[in-house]
Amino acid sequence: MDTMPFLHADRAFSIVFFEDLGFTEVRKILDELLAENAFSPEVQEQHGFYLINVENSSFSVWVSDMEVIIKRT
Repeated sequence: MDTMPFLHADRAFSIVFFEDLGFTEVRKILDELLAENAFSPEVQEQHGFYLINVENSSFSVWVSDMEVIIKRT
């Protein structure tokens, strides 16, 4: 498991990942989370887990504050 800081859409995220991910995959996952308002405290209280499809891959994604944990499923 690795962690890296990631700047996207004028926001700083901490990305935790279990295997190598491409920057395109990370950006698309973050775009999906931003569209779902996943970084809002109210949304995180109710919904902190997401299944996101990017191209031909599926990802399990957990969100806590600005930390995003991504695991390819």
